[in-house]
Formats: sequence, structure tokens, C-alpha cells
Amino acid sequence: MTTTAHHRPAPTVLQALAHVLGAVLLFGGAVAVGVVALTTPTGQWLDELALRQATGAFPGLSDRARELLDLLPWAVGVVSAVCLAVLVARSRRLAPALTGAAVVVLSNLTVQLLKRVLVEKPDLGIQEAAGNSFPSGHTAAAAAAVAVVLLAAPARSRPFVALLGAAATTATGIATLLNGWHRPSDVVASLLVVAGWAALGGLVLRVTGPVERPAPAGAWSRCLAVLGAGALAAGLLPLWAALRVPGGGWAAMAGCAAILGVSLLAAAALAGLQAPRSRRPRP
Repeated sequence: MTTTAHHRPAPTVLQALAHVLGAVLLFGGAVAVGVVALTTPTGQWLDELALRQATGAFPGLSDRARELLDLLPWAVGVVSAVCLAVLVARSRRLAPALTGAAVVVLSNLTVQLLKRVLVEKPDLGIQEAAGNSFPSGHTAAAAAAVAVVLLAAPARSRPFVALLGAAATTATGIATLLNGWHRPSDVVASLLVVAGWAALGGLVLRVTGPVERPAPAGAWSRCLAVLGAGALAAGLLPLWAALRVPGGGWAAMAGCAAILGVSLLAAAALAGLQAPRSRRPRP
């Protein structure tokens, strides 16, 4: 009985609340992004301007290069699947894979429901109201694949996986801008939705997973958070410029900074929530 308790530590109330509160804040962030970007004239105008500037940023980009950018979410998914298979084989546990599969399904289902059923973009005379692209399915697919690997990774590897995952989701999100598939708000909202479901998935693994050895993950998480906050702060300058000078690519730069910042902050949140499950019950 002592062995069972050793391998199945119940999370503390604070740990469980941290996962739930983190998910609520991430989902709430996605809602806030949607409200500002879809229902306000300034939000719609900046979003549309960023899309046009990003699409025209590289006029010499060949069709082949654009096709390769389109394949980026699939590439991230394939690499993540291979990494997940290796991690599952090494740990001999299916729970992370099953939990990750649930995160993938719920994330993509949420994004598609929002895009096709729940969200109706008002026509403010700025964007084509009939063409709702919020949130981004491309980004959700890549971000969910990355989140699965993060949930399955060993405690010592999670911060490094979070950093690589942030780089992959940032590249995917910016690629959708360059190809004209999505606006910055579409990408940012998808990142937040996926991170919210991943936070809840992390709670499941905290309840069902074994005790882990302590690992120095706190400093990495704080570093990711500082980098993310710095990227968002750096994006304020081009955002201010875009509001005063419509040309010059400022809106696109601000959109890319927002994608990078949110990717890093979401990675920091998940890495922090997935701190090693090292709590041991009293004898």
C-alpha cells in the first residue's frame, strides 16, 4: 500500500488550482483577443493591416517557397509524433500519449467550433465579414502536437522542449501570416486555446503519473516568461508606430512580436505548471 501511495501522489489543492486557474486565464486571454480583434474598429483595422503587410513583405517569394511554408504545420506534427513515440517507448507509459491525444482533439475541436459555429465577425466595413478566419486551425494543429510532446517529456527535458516548441509554434504562426492564411489574432487565440487544454491535460498527468525526481525547471520557466514579456513589450513600439503611420510594415512587425511573445509565455506557463511531480506522502 505504501508503494502505491509512493507512485500515485495526490496533487495538493494549490497544485490543482494552479492548473485550473492557468487554463481559465489562457482561455480568457483567447476570448479577450477575439473581442478586441473582431468587435472593435481599431482591432479589425490593425489585424487586417498586419495581414496585408506580412503578405506583401516578400514579393519575390516563389510559389514553391510558399508551398513549403504551408507544409510547416505538417512538419511540426510529424516531428512531434516521432518524438512522442520515442518518449512513450522509453517510459513504457501510455497515459501521456492518451492525455496528449485528448488535448489534440479538444484543442482542434474548440478551434473549429469557434471558427465555424460560435464566432460571427461583425461587418465594420474594414474586413470581409463573411470570411471569418478566427482562430487559426493551422496554428492549433502545430501547437497541440508540440503540447503533447511537452506533456510526455521527462521533467528535466520539459523546459528545453518548451523552448523548442515555442520556436516551432512561432514559425508556424508567422508562416500563416506570410502566406495570407491568417491574421495575428487568429494565431494568438489558437496558441492560448491549445495552452489552456494542455494545462488541464497536465493536471490529469499530475494525478495519474508517478513521482518524479526534482529537476531545476523554475529558472528555465522564468527565463521563458521574461523573454515572452520582453517580446510583447518590444512589440508595443511598432504597434504605436502602426497607429500613426499605416505604411512601413509596423503592424506586421507588431503582429509577429505578439505571436512570439504569446508562444514564449504559453510555453513558460506549461513548463511551470508541469513542475516535477516530486511530492511524496507522509509515512
